[in-house]
Amino acid sequence: MKTYITLFLSGLAVTTLAQTPTPDANTLMNLGQFDEAKTLLSRNAQQNPSMQTNFDAGYGYLRAGQPDSARVWFEKGLSLDEKRVPLNQTGTAITYLVKNDLANAGPKLEEVVSKSKGKNAEILFRIGEAFTGYLSPGNGSIKPVYPKVVDAAKAIDFLNRAADRDKKNASIQLALGDAYYLNRDAGTAVSRYESALELGMNASRVYQRIGDIYWQGRNLNLAVENYRKAIDANPSYSPAYNQLAELYFLVNRYKEAASYIDQYVNVSKDKRQETLLRQAQFHFLAKDYQRTVNLIDSNRTALAQNPIVYRIEGWAYSSLKQPQKAIQNINTFLEKAPDKAMPDDYKYLGNAYLGIENPGSDSLKVINDSLGIMNLAKAAPFDTTENLYSDIAKYYYRAKKHPQAVAALDSAAKHGFKADVQDLFRYGMSNYTLGFQRDSSGKLVRDTARFALADSALALAQKASPEYAPTVLYRAKANYYAYAPEEAVRNGKAKPYFEEFINMVADKQEERNRYKKDLILAFKYLISYNELVTKDANARNEWLQKGLVFFPENKDLAKIAAPETDTVDQ
Repeated sequence: MKTYITLFLSGLAVTTLAQTPTPDANTLMNLGQFDEAKTLLSRNAQQNPSMQTNFDAGYGYLRAGQPDSARVWFEKGLSLDEKRVPLNQTGTAITYLVKNDLANAGPKLEEVVSKSKGKNAEILFRIGEAFTGYLSPGNGSIKPVYPKVVDAAKAIDFLNRAADRDKKNASIQLALGDAYYLNRDAGTAVSRYESALELGMNASRVYQRIGDIYWQGRNLNLAVENYRKAIDANPSYSPAYNQLAELYFLVNRYKEAASYIDQYVNVSKDKRQETLLRQAQFHFLAKDYQRTVNLIDSNRTALAQNPIVYRIEGWAYSSLKQPQKAIQNINTFLEKAPDKAMPDDYKYLGNAYLGIENPGSDSLKVINDSLGIMNLAKAAPFDTTENLYSDIAKYYYRAKKHPQAVAALDSAAKHGFKADVQDLFRYGMSNYTLGFQRDSSGKLVRDTARFALADSALALAQKASPEYAPTVLYRAKANYYAYAPEEAVRNGKAKPYFEEFINMVADKQEERNRYKKDLILAFKYLISYNELVTKDANARNEWLQKGLVFFPENKDLAKIAAPETDTVDQ
């Protein structure tokens, strides 16, 4: 979900919902609920056959993108048409037009215009509306059902002729708004919509249409303002709730999106599978994982046939730290729809396996962790928002698999992820550990390059977290062990870090006990440095005495203090 518009909106108050009446056919079509609309219109035509009811039934199928079924109803109504009002004949001609059958559509449209003397507003209106392709607003878009037939100029011509003959027809003004929108004239489109409102068009429907226009123009503030007007005019007008849900989804404000889609479902009683699925998705994105699971469970019958349900539920259970249920659902999804698998499926599956606790069974823990890392590795190259390589490195670092830890963090860098302080520390420590190599005879070989990598990473970690003593300590040790003992003392690279480390921990009893061996190494290094490099006897003795104060029982320091002892101790 990418945010490409900055939204500055005030909080929207939750509207108290009135008792919901049964939606009329126009509202159902505006919602995209064409099956319900067709049922209402067809039933009315069967029970009350007339020119208008047959046309309305055909119109429902036409708006639903089923011109052949629409033609059946129009042809049934042909005998009921009035001589000068060939309404169903017009509908029949339009079915050819929307199928791009211009050889049949042209003459048939000319015929109905001729029969009506070009003066019947209803005929002109229906032809003009057809040339808009029947704009269908919803989910933040306004798209024609029949894009190939769209001709804004012809639509405007027919609709203006219709408006001249019926100046108080709100539906004509609404269609004119659509035509001007298609003509890329949003200002005139809004004016026509406002005219429809003045002429008595359902206010909620008009405000929603205006909101949709502003949405298309990326003026989201005005879009929200008009959706709110639609709800204020009629709290039961469900399309406005749906549009608000989709708008907030667009700008990544998922809690508001989830709230409004809940209100939409409550008002509309829309139980279509795609709606219920959208509702669950919005709650998942809002991080209300329990609500997500509850929605799916309560609509199991309606949703069961869609494999995406198992994905959403699996992801939710993974986030709820219920790994077994997560694994079961995600694997079910992958089995049912392997062609729809995406990297996030493996991310949530990997996290679920890593989240399994196996008390008393180390072997099972190893197996599950291995499966977890394997799945995270599948997802990591494709995830541009979450650094899964960091999680993989963390696992390998704790498992003391340092080559794999380093490789994971190298991959993170190649994929553009900026290392955080923990990544830097792990990268430094893994390279430090790998700096101690052994040749074929088992002899210790210092890998200077590894120690250099360790120091570079730890330097960045120290900059980000300067008070963390282990970072300073291992910078000192990386610079010390990168060389033979005497060379390490003479080049002095470890000196500032050993000094800083002593100052950070030596005066703290608990820390002194914890880092006893490292502190003794630091004192011995500084004693040797001042003896071999600076030849400063006072500094040498000062470090020796400090060491003895803290560790009087240490045999190495005591030996250095003896007059006859060689003080260079590696």
